[in-house]
Amino acid sequence: MWTSSPAAERSMLHDQAPLEAADVVLSITNPSLLEAPPDDRRPRWGRASCLSHPPLCDSRSACVNLPGWYHCECRDGYHDNGLFSANGESCVDINECKTGRNTCANDTVCFNLDGGYDCRCPHGHNCTGDCIHDNKVKHSGQIWVLETDRCSVCSCQAGQVMCRRMVCDCDNPSADLFCCPECDPRLSSQCLHQNGLLTYSSGDTWVDNCQQCQCLQGQVDCWPLPCPPVDCDFTLIPEGECCPRCVTDPCQADTIRNDITKTCSDEHRIQRLSGSSWIKHGTECTLCQCKNGHICCSVDPMCL
Repeated sequence: MWTSSPAAERSMLHDQAPLEAADVVLSITNPSLLEAPPDDRRPRWGRASCLSHPPLCDSRSACVNLPGWYHCECRDGYHDNGLFSANGESCVDINECKTGRNTCANDTVCFNLDGGYDCRCPHGHNCTGDCIHDNKVKHSGQIWVLETDRCSVCSCQAGQVMCRRMVCDCDNPSADLFCCPECDPRLSSQCLHQNGLLTYSSGDTWVDNCQQCQCLQGQVDCWPLPCPPVDCDFTLIPEGECCPRCVTDPCQADTIRNDITKTCSDEHRIQRLSGSSWIKHGTECTLCQCKNGHICCSVDPMCL
């Protein structure tokens, strides 16, 4: 009888480092099932840094640092139970055996573990240790490149598929520059920062105007900086930051989740819908707004 587990079974990919559990990028699952439900890895976030001590995130979640904030993301093998605790305590085990998110061959039995699973050979059987990957059989010890991502290498290890990003060796003249843009030495592959004062090498990343940017072989590609979801009625983007935060004072909020059932009664007892605005009676420069039952007024300095 033999068993396997992500922590116990290791193999070498030619001259690369072993496929450690911490290196796994695509999870120990069938790639056809890699797309987890949106709530499975919903981030929990805060203002501090991942370098804080003691650790900010529960052991079942990983801390992801981004400019101005961090979030705790459920590790592979876990998903959020819907409570969305700030430190990741709401991450619970995924039963890969019941959900079918495992790669055990038909001659083995899937055994669920906390954060993973084992492919166990029944007593008295002679199991192959093969894996089922993308509906195809991969033999134990077999190594291959993902068809959908030429930069990821996978191996079958005693019934389990483990994948990792290709290791970049810039001293190797045959390094794949598509997967390893940082290895491109050509001047033409460098990029100029938007301010025209900084130069980046291919593969470098930076943040500019709430956008994440990357230099890829001479071309700058930018996309909106990802922000954690916020589940509250009133949000504010503080000065110098990029992501909205929940606030309790509706008058501080620059965005509200309008509830049409929460109206306001103005100085003339006129009922105002949430989101509506008006000039306060008897003034010319005081603008009032109904925010979910709260009246917020401010004076327009340009009007004075």
